[in-house]
Amino acid sequence: MQNRKGRADGEETKKRIFATAAELFAQRGYHNTSAKDICSAAGVNAAAINYHFNGKDGLYEQVFSAAIEHFLHLDFLRALDESHATAQDKLDELIEHVVANILEERSWHGKVWAREIVTPSPMINTVLVNEAHTRASIIKKMVMEASDFNATDDDVTPVYALFTLLAPCMMLMIVNPELPTPIQPIFSRPQSELVAYIKSLVRNQYPAK
Repeated sequence: MQNRKGRADGEETKKRIFATAAELFAQRGYHNTSAKDICSAAGVNAAAINYHFNGKDGLYEQVFSAAIEHFLHLDFLRALDESHATAQDKLDELIEHVVANILEERSWHGKVWAREIVTPSPMINTVLVNEAHTRASIIKKMVMEASDFNATDDDVTPVYALFTLLAPCMMLMIVNPELPTPIQPIFSRPQSELVAYIKSLVRNQYPAK
């Protein structure tokens, strides 16, 4: 009974450290957040971060990975890719899924990603290899299947296809909708309108089959 309680307490401590670190990394970025800051805010000692996450770097790696997963659920992408839907329907559902994830919950996930873009952490290459590349490959495959273009291995067109889809999504993700930026009016528009616009970008560049 005591061991079970100890494990439960350990999981609660791990969750508290993660949640605290995610908010601090979102507010300050990796470089301006120390392990001491996280421990103090979470009410734990330094040994707890080392025990549960192998230090600040391991903790940040998990936070950044979770930010990517928040916007691009890997299980969803794989299931959609393997479904029997038409190529165009897959692409439409993908765009709807990503835009909904961005707009429906303005949380720490987008802020962490935005700070990583502006001031990259030492873990960026590891996280991108482990998390982003697989997702990007699946998305690129769906975009190309929904077009009439047959790319060769050395053709850059699939990369442009991926860029056409992800660039506006990244802008929606990293820009604070409360700040008076040039694109602020977009955030007051219906979600369906934004989805339709992004779909049109992809379809105009790569006509549907």
